[in-house]
Amino acid sequence: MRWPFFDPPRDEIAAVACDLIVRFGLRSHDEALYLAEVAANIGARRNLQLYRLAAREIDKSFAEARLRLKARAGSGDLRKGPPVARGFADTRGRGERDAPNAIAPRRRLVHH
Repeated sequence: MRWPFFDPPRDEIAAVACDLIVRFGLRSHDEALYLAEVAANIGARRNLQLYRLAAREIDKSFAEARLRLKARAGSGDLRKGPPVARGFADTRGRGERDAPNAIAPRRRLVHH
């Protein structure tokens, strides 16, 4: 049971859970539990509760994602290809460098 005056607010829990998912992916639940253990060791009760609640939020998020993927697989949408998160699609053209901030080599001037 959450105590509204003692526990962190839901938006903070959601923000921490989202940050952990972005940083650690499928290992985010384990990372949240590890951070809760660290907070317990140093006596930070608020952070302990924050990371425990974030771990629960991550579990819920992953469970919802699994259900959505199963629903998509049942409807036949996966024949079109796997879903790609917005902003992460590879939009580079052929011959472009792999490094995002790489400097293009200088082109030599051709004298005729």
